[in-house]
Amino acid sequence: MSKRHFPDLLAIGLVFLAYTITVWAALGLSFGAALVGGAANTVPVVIFGAFARHLIVTRLVGRGLLVQTLGHVGLCAAFALLSFWLLIVLLGLANGASLTEFSVRAFPTGGSAWQLLEEVTTYAVLAALTYAQLGKAAPSPSAEEPSASDGPTVANPEVERARVPEPSRYFIRDGDDLRPIDLERVVCIGGADDYAEVTTLDGSHLVRMTLSEFEQTLDPARFARVHRSWIVNLDCVERVEPAGGGRMLLHMRTGQAVPASRSGARSLRDRVL
Repeated sequence: MSKRHFPDLLAIGLVFLAYTITVWAALGLSFGAALVGGAANTVPVVIFGAFARHLIVTRLVGRGLLVQTLGHVGLCAAFALLSFWLLIVLLGLANGASLTEFSVRAFPTGGSAWQLLEEVTTYAVLAALTYAQLGKAAPSPSAEEPSASDGPTVANPEVERARVPEPSRYFIRDGDDLRPIDLERVVCIGGADDYAEVTTLDGSHLVRMTLSEFEQTLDPARFARVHRSWIVNLDCVERVEPAGGGRMLLHMRTGQAVPASRSGARSLRDRVL
């Protein structure tokens, strides 16, 4: 197990433990039945929570306030309803006579309302934690760049030699096939954990590769890491607007808006003529 996945696994374990204890104490079930109930409550949160988190990172972060608000309303509703539906199915399966013979029964009205409120609260916590994680993108000024009094920065030859040459194209898996993607058609790359979403002029592709791995192979004259979660193709930036607090919002050729952290915004200002 990598250290990168440890926080997620720890969170899943805590959610399972909290649900199990709650079911055990509130319903007076046996500990075995409480474990089943805890698992039934945890599985929907994990499945739809991971999907919602991916959509927040790749589709909502950096968009306008109205788009983000409407997006979260829709995502929250979908998360709550789908999680509630899967919970009922899993409970019916757990209490059924077999895997093929079980009944699905809705909770009483009060129980349904309480469960939906719980799912809405869970989504709110998930969204807040996702934004908090992305908000840690900008390192402190002392760590990210030298001050003006330090004089010009001299490139380290060893670092330059260590940089992997930029390929002219990548190959993305599409089922059993490999689809070529030319770098000049890449608009931006958004990342979360071990995955990255490559947005091109033709569409989007989800790949198992970190942003740091991408960054090592991309030409820094063409591509810029403007955020912990974003790399952009500077040739595809249509316009840039201030976003407050020294940050910027980059409007890309595809219509997508990408946030630039304070450090990313400073690196872009260095390119201003």
